[in-house]
Amino acid sequence: MGRLGSKFRNAFSPSKKPGSPIIKDPPKKHSATNHSVIDTRAVIAIRWLALAGQTIALMIVAFGFGFDGAFTTAFGLVAVGAAVNLWQSWRSRYQRVTSRPELLMALSFDVIQLSGLLYLTGGMANPFAMLLLAPVVVSAALLDFRATVYLVLLVAFCAIMITHFYLPLPFSESDFTLPALYRSGLFTALLVSCLFIGFYVWYLADKARQANAALAAMQSLLERDRRATILGSLAAAAAHKLGSPLNTIAVISHDMAAALKGKIAPQDEILDDVRLLNEEVERCRMILSELDRDAQADTLARDVALPVSQMIRGLLDTKLTRLSGRILFRSGARDASREPQAKPLPDLKYALETLLDNADDFAATRIELTINWTEEAIEIEIKDDGPGFSASVLSRFGQPWNSSREGYDGHKGLGLFLAMTLIESLGGQMRILPPEQIKGAHISIFMPRTSLL
Repeated sequence: MGRLGSKFRNAFSPSKKPGSPIIKDPPKKHSATNHSVIDTRAVIAIRWLALAGQTIALMIVAFGFGFDGAFTTAFGLVAVGAAVNLWQSWRSRYQRVTSRPELLMALSFDVIQLSGLLYLTGGMANPFAMLLLAPVVVSAALLDFRATVYLVLLVAFCAIMITHFYLPLPFSESDFTLPALYRSGLFTALLVSCLFIGFYVWYLADKARQANAALAAMQSLLERDRRATILGSLAAAAAHKLGSPLNTIAVISHDMAAALKGKIAPQDEILDDVRLLNEEVERCRMILSELDRDAQADTLARDVALPVSQMIRGLLDTKLTRLSGRILFRSGARDASREPQAKPLPDLKYALETLLDNADDFAATRIELTINWTEEAIEIEIKDDGPGFSASVLSRFGQPWNSSREGYDGHKGLGLFLAMTLIESLGGQMRILPPEQIKGAHISIFMPRTSLL
C-alpha cells in the first residue's frame, strides 16, 4: 500500500464495524409545547373592543340617562383594564404569538374586571352579567380542559359574590329591588350556561384539533413520499453529471499507470497508489451506474402510467400479500371501453390501505377488491362479509370521530374520514351502500379517468 493510498484510506475509513454509520444524528427530543397559535394583536384588539363597549355603556347610563351611581370607580376599573392592555401591547411589540398561560391570565383578569363593574352596577341584576360567559367560551375554544375548568370555577365564584354583594342599580326609584329568588335564578342560569356552552365548545374544539393533527400526520406521510420522488430524480441527475468528470479521471489514471509501468519498479509505492486510484475510480463508476439505474427505475415506477388494475395491484402489493387467502382481486370493464391508464399516487394508496385495514378488521372470511371502468370513470369497490356498518356510523358518514369502536384499542374513528378526504382531494367520490342492499360492508369509489393521470 502506498503513502497516498494509506492517507486516503485512513481519512475516509470508518472506525466502526462495516455497515454502521460514521456520523449519527443525536436523538430528537419530542416535548409538548406550551404555546398556542394565538395572535397577540388579536387578543389585544378584542380587549380594546370590550373596554370601548364598557366605556360607552357607562357614559350612556351616567350622562345620557342621568342616573347616579359609583361611576367614578367604574371608570377607574375601565382605566385599569386599559392600562393592562397598554402594558401587554408594549410587552408584545416583538411577540406575535400569545402563550397559553398568558392567555389564561388575561381571561382571568377580564372575569375579575367585569365582575368589579357588575358589583358597582347592580350585580346579577345587571343585564350585562351574561358577558361573563365570553371568557369561558374563548378558553374552551383555544385552551385545554383544565384551563376551561379553572375559568368556570372563577366565574362561578365571582357570580356568587356579586349575587350577594353589590351596589344597587342606579334607578331613580330607590325602592326598586329584584326578589332574591329571581337573583338566584339569574346566577343558576349563568352557571348552567357556563358549564354547558363552555364544555360543549371545548369538546368540539378538541375534536377539531385532533382531526387537524390526524390530517397533518397524513399530509406528512404524503409529503415524505413526494420528497422520495424528488430525491430519486436528484440522484439520477447527480449520477449523470458526475459520469463525465469520473470518466476523465479514469482515462488520466490509466494513462499514468501506462506511463509509469516501464520507468519504475513494479513494487514502487507510487505505482501502487496509481493502481489503487484506478480501482477506486472503477468502484465509483459502478456505484454511480447502480444509483442511476435505481433512480430511473423508481422514477419510471412513479411517473409512467400503467393499466389501472396493474397500477392499483402494484400500489397495494404489500397489503395484498399480507391479506393473501382472504382477499379476492378482480378487474374488468363495464362497457366496451379499453382499460384506462393511471399513475401511482400516494394519496390513493393510503386511502385504499386504510379501507382494506378496516375491512380486514371486520371481515369474517372474505374481502373483495374490484376495479371496474367505463368511458368516463373508474370504480373501485371494497366488500367484506362482516356485520357491515351500523346505523349510527352511516348517519354520520364522512365525518370525523365516526366509529363503533372509537376509544377501543386505539381506534379514533378517523379511518373513513381520512380515506374520504384523500379520495375527494383527487376529484373522486366515496359512498357506502346501505346494509339492506348487500350483506356486509360495501364501499364504492368513483374516480374520473383523468384524475389518475
